[in-house]
Amino acid sequence: MNEVRTILYVEDDPIVRTAYQRRLQQAGFHVITAHDGLDAMKRLAVFVPDLVLLDLMLPRFTGEEVLLFIRTNPTLFKVPVIVLSTNSVVDMAQEHLLEGTQKRLIKNHCTWATLLAAVQEVFNIAPAETTTPESKPIPFSFAPMLQAATA
Repeated sequence: MNEVRTILYVEDDPIVRTAYQRRLQQAGFHVITAHDGLDAMKRLAVFVPDLVLLDLMLPRFTGEEVLLFIRTNPTLFKVPVIVLSTNSVVDMAQEHLLEGTQKRLIKNHCTWATLLAAVQEVFNIAPAETTTPESKPIPFSFAPMLQAATA
């Protein structure tokens, strides 16, 4: 059986977040979501995901600030990051932060297949190794630990 990888998906749009969360779970990944930058940093303070899927346009700390949090934290700085956003950085002075990201995907041009291929590439997974979309979501949950950390 393959190792289940955990993805922190940071997205403020609930429709987009839910749709991609479900698809990623169906593909065999464990997905924890964060709805804004502060929520993402709270979650990152209590666990280290295998990958961060990050929107840049976020309320309560931007994606650039979350990325800076990741890159300056000794326990997180090696975590791969895929940027999935409507644009690149808001402040061009922060462009250097994106140099360490594994992929940059523009939402308007990103399909499910493109996103899945990017995730598989980061994890060095052949496409046949992920489960089919008909598979059930992974039952394991970090929810109790995350609820305790954010309380």
